[in-house]
Order: sequence, then structure tokens, then C-alpha cells
Amino acid sequence: MKYFFLVMLSLLFITLNVSAQEIIIQENETGFCTIDGKVDIGSTSVTGWTGIGFADGDAGVGKSMSWQISVPAEGNYVFSWRFAVSGGDTTWRNAKFVVDGNIAKDTIYFPYTGTSWSNWKMSSPVEINLTAGSHKIRIEAHSIRGLANIDYLKVDGAGVEKAECMPSYVLNVKSNNDEWGSVSYSPVQNYYDKGTLVTIKAKAKPGYFFQSWTGEPSSADTVFTFAVTGNVDVVARFLPDGTKMDEDITGYATVQDDNGTPYLVTGGSLGETVEAFTLEDLQNYLGSSKPYIVKFSGELVGTGTIKITSDKTLIGTGDKAYLKGIELSINQARNVIIRNIAVSHVTPQDAVEINGKSKNIVIDHCEFFSDREHGVDYYDGLLDIKNESSFITISWCNFHDHEKTSLISSNDESPADSVIRVTYHHNYFHNLGSRLPSIRFGKAHVFNNYYKNFGSAINSRMGACVRVEKNYFEGGGKAVFMDYSATVGSVELIDNYFGTSTYSSEPSCSLNVPYSYENFLDETNTLPDIITKGVLVGVKNNFDVPYSYKLFNYPNPFNPSTKICFSLAKDSPVTLKIYNVIGQEVATLVNSFYKAGEYEVEWNASRLAGGIYFYRIIAGDFSETKKTILLK
Repeated sequence: MKYFFLVMLSLLFITLNVSAQEIIIQENETGFCTIDGKVDIGSTSVTGWTGIGFADGDAGVGKSMSWQISVPAEGNYVFSWRFAVSGGDTTWRNAKFVVDGNIAKDTIYFPYTGTSWSNWKMSSPVEINLTAGSHKIRIEAHSIRGLANIDYLKVDGAGVEKAECMPSYVLNVKSNNDEWGSVSYSPVQNYYDKGTLVTIKAKAKPGYFFQSWTGEPSSADTVFTFAVTGNVDVVARFLPDGTKMDEDITGYATVQDDNGTPYLVTGGSLGETVEAFTLEDLQNYLGSSKPYIVKFSGELVGTGTIKITSDKTLIGTGDKAYLKGIELSINQARNVIIRNIAVSHVTPQDAVEINGKSKNIVIDHCEFFSDREHGVDYYDGLLDIKNESSFITISWCNFHDHEKTSLISSNDESPADSVIRVTYHHNYFHNLGSRLPSIRFGKAHVFNNYYKNFGSAINSRMGACVRVEKNYFEGGGKAVFMDYSATVGSVELIDNYFGTSTYSSEPSCSLNVPYSYENFLDETNTLPDIITKGVLVGVKNNFDVPYSYKLFNYPNPFNPSTKICFSLAKDSPVTLKIYNVIGQEVATLVNSFYKAGEYEVEWNASRLAGGIYFYRIIAGDFSETKKTILLK
């Protein structure tokens, strides 16, 4: 009897123990599978997390995290997440709850947890019935802000265990403009197992061309097959016929991966050209969702930030285009050109910030400065790049009179910044303290720059690789070094003049530059003369006139009107005429003398029959004919 009682008591204890079982899945453990974003390991700026760190997801609707569990028998299981939602935006980061590819609950609520990201809370528990076996658990963001920061997933239920991941991913394929081209893909599924081969296809409509697939993965092939290794978000980039990139742009901004897949940096050239006169004008145009070329002249003194979104060109015109105390912030943006602008004395922010996975950015012929009278820490950076921003070119800029000039990746805890790719060429760095640049994790190509009177220049840190090629160093301290981080970086030194500056050549690396730049490369001994004459000094207008002739129209096809855009490289008489398919002239849009510049005229064809038409421009020695389609 006593033996029977002990057996029953043991069984009861086992039953109670199983029924009360709970697991917690941390980021480095079995059961944590995928994240659109990064695992922030050992963060010091955010505290209160457990395990090795926390999951920090990307911004965007549909961004996800996933886990894998197994259960021994059918039953109800309870899920909850330890999370934080903070920052200046109090938007809740709610999510869809998906189990094995099926929606288990439309909304899991992740409310705002306070002003500090270190305020963690548990989500309300969600009870779900599961069958015996292994299950894929996934949350997908409802908000454009993405998911909450997740410390861990907790699951309560009888016999629940962490399981080896069998990742499944989502595929998002679309066109940048459905009127310019279409996309298709196969196989079509809600979710894809790792390794699934997918073929995506792009087809341009008349009047447009396919430029590339942008996203992950990227390719210039209209038909592209790849194996799924993560969530896929690709966009077919179509552009109007005749769209070209300024031939004076080179460097990492012109590609989108280490294989050299091209990216045409067009800035706001497919939108209107507008003039900005006030800070509010600049904020409205540059923060718009529409493409714009924004021309600015004069001087604005103040505080605050100008946020620059995708597909923008900011160009200084006239004798002066100067922002004093006002930050330029490029955040979560792509395809941006900033030219001929001077920015100075910004505090406490950076003069220019490139942040939030921004890509394909050109900063050209600009001037950045402050003073060296307020101490090392009074001002922040002149031009800082961080948070996985990549494929950036900084060229022909004048950096002077500052302490901490250009920082790439803001701390040693950001290994995700290994994707950063930056080119610095033909810049003038003078009377500066340090960071010319200082780079962590990523890769940089630094060629044909002139350094004069500096404390320290190029610092390669945390595994970064920097190709330092044909630069001229004069009157400085440390030209190239590896310091101030737990792990050093590496360099590749090619044909530099160091003068009396010290430099380190080890550890060494080899950077395979994925773009052509040989035509831009000058001999080292010519740089002091070339660069001091070519960089922006005193805010001169070097770029108000286009580099070449251009002709295109949009939309195309159209009904009933379209805009015909043309650029003139020099002053000339211009005629712009429309012809039908048998060569008859049906309209004269322009017949006058024009100065060099960019122009746009509207053609209303409401009285003409649908079909193919040709528009022809003659401007001095230049002539070109393009096709357009009127739909009726």
C-alpha cells in the first residue's frame, strides 16, 4: 500500500510538472529561427534585456520574426512575448500571429511601453490549439514602424519544447511603377522553405526600360532565378526611355551589391524642378513622397532638421547656398543627390546624417565645417553614416575646421554595419581633428583625396577593410591607423604620398572594387592643385547647367497628355515637333531660343487618334527622336 501511494504521488508530481511546463526562447538558442533585422548583442544603450541581447526588427509592414517549437500531443498552448516599444513615435507595433503558414490570430498587441527602450513588458497571453508535432511560429508587423523589440518568446503548455528550425519565408515581388512595367514569379506560394528556387521576371512597357531588381537579392537580368535563403523583398525598377545617370558620378553609389549590379542614381530627375526659399520649403519638398529636383540659393540660419526622402536632388544655385545650424537627415531613403550645398555649425546633431539603411546616396561638391574653438565634443560629426546605410559616394567636398569629421558606424556593437559600402574621392580634408573617415565593420574605397593639417585621418576598426589609393597627405599626424576599438580593421595601401605623416599597413586586406573608376583616377602628385581648384569654396554654382543633352517623356503610354522633358548642355535655338507614324507633322511645341538648362513642356493630344507618335528635338548640333504611345 505504501509503495502504491508513492508511485501515485510520483505520477501526480510528473503530471503537475508537465502541465506547468514553460519554455523561454532567446535569440541564440534552438528555436529562434529568423528575423527581418538584427539581434542586438550586448547593447549598452538599451538595458534590461535578458540572454545575449534582443531582436531588433526592421521598419515596414510585414517584417517578421519566427520560432520553432514542438508539442507531444494536441492541446492548448499559451504564447507571450517580452517586448519594448519606445522612442518619439508612440505608435503601437501590433503584429499578425501566424502558425504553420496560417493566421492564428489577426492581431497581437504590442503597445507603447514608455519613453525609454529599456522599459520591457510582457504581452497579453494568447492561447492557441496545436496538434502534436513541430510548429513554425511567426509574427508579422502591421505597422510601417515594424515590430516591437523582442527580448524573448515564452510558451506555456504540456510538454512543449524548443525545436530545430525549419525556416519558411515570404516573397514580395513588385514593380516600382505598374504603369511602367509588370512582374511575375513562380512558384506562387504563401510561404517558401529555405532553398526553394524562385524565378522572377520583369517586362517593361513601351517607352520604358528595365534597369534592375533592387532589394535582396539584386540583379540586372530581366529573368532571374535564385534560392530562397530569407524573406525576399525585391522591386523591379523601370525607368522612362532616355533616363541616364550623370556621367560624373562614380563609386559605390552606382552599384547595389559586391557583384557590381548597376544602379542608376537619378535623384529627383523624374519629378518636377522646384525652387525653395525658406526652411519650410526645403522640408516640404525634400520630405515629400514625390520625386523633386529642389534648387536652393541664399542663406538660412537656424536650428532643426531637413529630412530627405527617396528620389530627391538638392542642388545649390547662385553665388551661395548655405545652411547654418540646420541638419540634413537622409533616413530610410534611396536615390538621393546633394550638390553644391554648404552646411556649418550644426549642434547637437550631425551636419549630415545618413541613417536607417539608406542606399545609393551621392554627396558631391559640398562644403562642411564648423570651428575648433569649442572643444572636441561640442559638435558632432560633419557627415556620419550608420545603421546599415550603404552604397554611398562622397566626392569633391570641402571638409574643414572641425574635430570629429566623418564617422562610419556609430559603435562597436553594430556588426550589421558590415554591409556599409562607401567611396570617398577628390575631397579636401584640412584643418581637422580626426575621422577622415573612421570606419567600423564595412568597406570603403578612399581614393584621390587631399589631406592637409590634420590630427589623424583614416581609422579602420572592427574588421573594416579600407582601400586607400593615391591620396596625398600633408602636414598631418597619423594618416592611416587601426585604433580605439576592441578589434582592429585592415587596409590596402596603393600609391599614396604620406609626407611626414605616420601610417600602418598591417593588418592588410584586398578590396575588390565592383565599379569602374579608372577614368576618374588622377596621379597622386597632381592632387593638391586639382582638388583645391575643384572643390566647393565659398558656395560657387558649378552644377546649374546639365552635363549633357537629354530627351524623354512621362507618362508613356499616355492619355490625353504627357510631359516632354529636355536638357540643353549649351545655349541654342530649339525646335520640338510631333510626328505621326507616316512622318506628318502634327504639332510644334517649341520653336525658340533657350539657354542651357532643364525644361519641360506639356503635349495635349486629346484631339488626335490613338497610336504611335514620334517627338523630335533639334538644338544646335544636337538632334534626337523618341517614340511615345497615345492610348484611346
